[in-house]
Amino acid sequence: MSVKRFFRVLLGLALLAVFVYCLYCNYQVAPKLLEPENWLPTVEVPAPVEETPAPVIPDFIPVESESSEAEPTAEPTPEVTPEPAIDPDSPEGRAAAMGLPAPPEIDIESWEFILANDYNSIGEYAPQGPEMLEGQPLDSRIIEPMKAMVADTRDQGLSVYLSSGYRSYADQRYLYNRKVAQYPPDGKDSNGRWIVLPPGTSEHQTGLACDITDVYHEFKDRSLEETPMYQYMSQHCQDFGFIVRYPADKEDVTGVMYEPWHFRYVGVEAATYIMENGICLEEFVSLYRDIYSADNPAPEE
Repeated sequence: MSVKRFFRVLLGLALLAVFVYCLYCNYQVAPKLLEPENWLPTVEVPAPVEETPAPVIPDFIPVESESSEAEPTAEPTPEVTPEPAIDPDSPEGRAAAMGLPAPPEIDIESWEFILANDYNSIGEYAPQGPEMLEGQPLDSRIIEPMKAMVADTRDQGLSVYLSSGYRSYADQRYLYNRKVAQYPPDGKDSNGRWIVLPPGTSEHQTGLACDITDVYHEFKDRSLEETPMYQYMSQHCQDFGFIVRYPADKEDVTGVMYEPWHFRYVGVEAATYIMENGICLEEFVSLYRDIYSADNPAPEE
C-alpha cells in the first residue's frame, strides 16, 4: 500500500471517529431537552390559602324594625331646684296679682307712708315741726327734699310757686264746710269726687303734701298739666321722693278728682316704684297692708 493511500485511510478513520463522537454527545443531551421542565415556561403556583369556615346561620334570624336602631344615650337632665312659691299675701304676691314687679322692701309703718283719705282718718294728727318754706308750713322732714325739687325745676328756667302746704285739722274743717256750702250736700263735684276732703282725711294735714303751681298760672285746674313747669316736675319728682298724689286715671281709687298741682312725699324708693308703674298711693300701700281696715302708723316723735 502506498503512503498516500495510507494517509487517506487514516484521515477517513479520524473523520468517522469525530462523527461517532458527535452522535454520542447529541444522544446525551437530547433526553434532557425532551423533559417538560426544559421546554415549558415556568409557572409559579401560589401557596394554598386556608379557607375560613363559613359562619353557621341559625334557622331563625330576628329582623330588627326601623325603630329598633340604637338611639343615642340621652344626657342626664340636671336637677333644678324649684323656686319657692310666692306667698299671695306677701307684698310680692299682691304685686304679682296686679301685674306689677316686686315692690321695694320698706317699713310701711314709717311716717312717709301715712295714708289719709275718706276711709283712713288721721284724726287731729299734726306733723313734725312744721317748718316754713317759701311761706308754706311743711313737715320738717321734707323741707330739704322739697327745696331740692324746687331748685331743680327752676334750674330749667321754669317758675315754681308753693301754693298750699300743711293745714291743721281746724283749717281743714273750715275749708270743708265752705265747700259744702258751695256744693251741697257733701262738697263733691258732679262726678262724686271730693273737691275738699273732710277734716282728718286730707293729705294737707299730714304736712307731707304741697300744692305747687306755675307763678303765671292763676287757677288750680286741669289746664295746669299743660304748663312746662308741671310737665317737667311730674317727670322728675320721684328723683326727690315726691309723687303726683291724685292722677287722672286713679279717681276711682283715690276718690279725689284729678289734681296735677298736688305733690306728696313718700321717699325716693317708693316714689320711683309708684311713678314708674303708674299706680297711686292707695295701691302702693295696699301691697303691704289692708288699707281698708288697718290703722295708720303713728308719727315719729
